[in-house]
Amino acid sequence: MSVPLFVELCAGTAALSVRLQGGKYARPPVSRMGAKTGYADCVLRIMGLRPGQGAAHYLWCEPDAGVRLLLEAYRDHELALAAADIIKGWADEEPRALWERLRAEGPVQHIGPREVARWCLLGQWAYCRGDSDSGFRPDVETGKATTSTSHGSNPRTSADEALLWDGCPTLPATIHPDALQVDPQQLPPGCVVYMDPPYQGTTGYADDLPRAQVLALAMKWSQAGAAVYISEAVPLDLPGWHHIDIAGERKGSKRTFSKQQREVITCNVTPAWVPAVQGVLF
Repeated sequence: MSVPLFVELCAGTAALSVRLQGGKYARPPVSRMGAKTGYADCVLRIMGLRPGQGAAHYLWCEPDAGVRLLLEAYRDHELALAAADIIKGWADEEPRALWERLRAEGPVQHIGPREVARWCLLGQWAYCRGDSDSGFRPDVETGKATTSTSHGSNPRTSADEALLWDGCPTLPATIHPDALQVDPQQLPPGCVVYMDPPYQGTTGYADDLPRAQVLALAMKWSQAGAAVYISEAVPLDLPGWHHIDIAGERKGSKRTFSKQQREVITCNVTPAWVPAVQGVLF
């Protein structure tokens, strides 16, 4: 299947795009609450795609200015490498002092290597990912709240971690701040749209997307000719669409930030693959 355009309407770290372009070991160089890194292979398989297959072009819609800095680094390999070098240079600093110093510099001001590195650490170490003012907890994903160098090198400024930037693929992409303002018009065959909106009632992102707008976006892109796939905790009410439960297909560490453990894909085309469901023994 040739993919002329791969769209992530609520891009975040664009984990699916990174895996699609970079191959089975590719992942975003930073983590973020709700990122689909652990489900990337499964979702691509449902789409009939494979890691490393790539797309001719990508479109990422992301309202958070800091996250858009990360996406800019995906398009510019020199920017990514420069940000990695800056992160390596912070490896020996005391984590909380570093975090507080970087946070005191305020909101995103411009696109540049240090600003990319600064935002990535703030977002990575915030208690609620995507909100760098919410609190300091450097290793939320693993549940280890390391706040001093007594536990070893900084968990997200080590040279090994920064190497993820070195291997991050460079993607041909367009970045837009507002999915609601993008008009797909009529798309060529083979375009794929993925939407991972804030799950209704379970997340605390500053930029929420109400369910009604999620459904309207899905229909707009479907009517433009795209294959549309949406992640949510529940099947979405779109008559005639398909629903696939993928909760058992997550790879990597278990989700710990939310009571929500369900994962359902709602799509407007027949899925290329559906996870096996264990039958009732008795």
